[in-house]
Amino acid sequence: MLHLRPRLALLPFVLLLLARLAPSQVVTRTAGPLVASSNPNYFQDADGSVLILSGSQTWNTLQDWGSNGSPQALDFNAYVHFLTTHGHNFTLLWRVELPHFCSLPTTVSSPPDMTVSPQPWLRTGPGRATDGGLKFDLAKFNQNYFDRLRTRALALNKAGIYVGVDLFIGEWLNVFRCSSDGYPFTGANNINGIDDGYVGGKRGIGSVTMTAPNAITRFQDAYVEKTIDTLNDLPNVLWMVSEEAPANSVWWNNHLISRVREYESKKRYQHPIGYAALTGTPDATIYNSNADWVAPAVRISPVRTCGQGHPACKVNINDSDHSYFGMWNETAQQNRNYAWENFMNGNQVLFMDPYLVYYPREHRNMCVSPTDMICSAPDPRWDNFRNNLGYILRYSRKLNLGSVTPRSSLSSTKYCLAQTPSAGAEYLVYAPSGGPFTMDLSAMPRSRKLSVEWFNPATGTTMHASLISAGSNARAFIPPFRGDAVLYLVDTAGQVGSHATIATGK
Repeated sequence: MLHLRPRLALLPFVLLLLARLAPSQVVTRTAGPLVASSNPNYFQDADGSVLILSGSQTWNTLQDWGSNGSPQALDFNAYVHFLTTHGHNFTLLWRVELPHFCSLPTTVSSPPDMTVSPQPWLRTGPGRATDGGLKFDLAKFNQNYFDRLRTRALALNKAGIYVGVDLFIGEWLNVFRCSSDGYPFTGANNINGIDDGYVGGKRGIGSVTMTAPNAITRFQDAYVEKTIDTLNDLPNVLWMVSEEAPANSVWWNNHLISRVREYESKKRYQHPIGYAALTGTPDATIYNSNADWVAPAVRISPVRTCGQGHPACKVNINDSDHSYFGMWNETAQQNRNYAWENFMNGNQVLFMDPYLVYYPREHRNMCVSPTDMICSAPDPRWDNFRNNLGYILRYSRKLNLGSVTPRSSLSSTKYCLAQTPSAGAEYLVYAPSGGPFTMDLSAMPRSRKLSVEWFNPATGTTMHASLISAGSNARAFIPPFRGDAVLYLVDTAGQVGSHATIATGK
């Protein structure tokens, strides 16, 4: 039971309900690809409903990972259930380009090397690659890889979960290359005469730093087209061309965006194309691209992420992998601040969840019973944050997302999403530290009444209070609990159509 303290600013305060807000939702299959909505902050689905994408990802959802040369199979059905249990509607399918990568910094000393499989191309030989396996034939695709990709995207679609499909990563080329990595585009590792110029012990990024089409891009383009052929008919797919690629890979990323756009233009569906922050490069680079959505480096994304590309304004999905590295060193409330503040700025959050990858350094992920660095169960330390991404999705479904906009001036907390017609207004407010705050409710006359709903992100508890009158330009509120707080105010009587049903929770 939540302890309630009397608050003068809320008198008369009538507690109507105490209920646990479960993050999980009833999900349905998606009917068609996401497209731009009238509100540039969000996509809309094939039925015209504006929505947010909120969820978590982990590294080994497509390929198996493991140390000591022993990739461990992931129970993907269990992972899908994990996402739905926490109320998520978005994840990524990662693809790591290195069959063997070195010194993943999961431990302070002796960081492990990891083996990753499968890869998109067949290993036919003749000859051995630097990781000890047969050399790749880049002209022959590994159908098992693409079958797995499709099966997992289908499972997510069945669960009502959108999936960002990583075509490339790029980050691994920056950080984890080594002389035994077996990278397919290095000459020693393929039979096709393709060579990125990598020499052991030096950065090997030649496969992404070209400034014009070449022999490497021809094989990369063929792989991209094969991936599109595999998934184009699925409505829940979004593309991600790369993540944390080298700073001088701008031409390559723009080429990929263009190639995906052109190839899909002749097919049944055209899916949104994403572009994540480049290493050591301002976010303006991705804002000025022709991507549809972006994952920036800034921790709290701006209210609008617009640039010189087409479309000019991007849907912003703030990925903690790029923007909140080290979040495990902060408190649960600080972690929640990150998610809710981004949401109140009109943006969305994707959590880089270590899930089953054992990461004891700084206690990032103390998951259960690791074998070759892969665990049997996740670390519950992250459950509250996982749940809050589901809570955010739940509240987004209460709002008329096509009409609400970030309105920092309406709340002394500076975090508010609102629409303020003279009838039917709604306000969602976040108080990062809790405590007293004021709201400007003067958009409506005093004759209008607002329902009051408090939500405690720390506990998942919802509380309803007596109706209040609108009209004040400095209405005082004090959360009936300690810590960060969410307040939802809505003129239910003024709501029209189906949104009124959603807003009242009926």
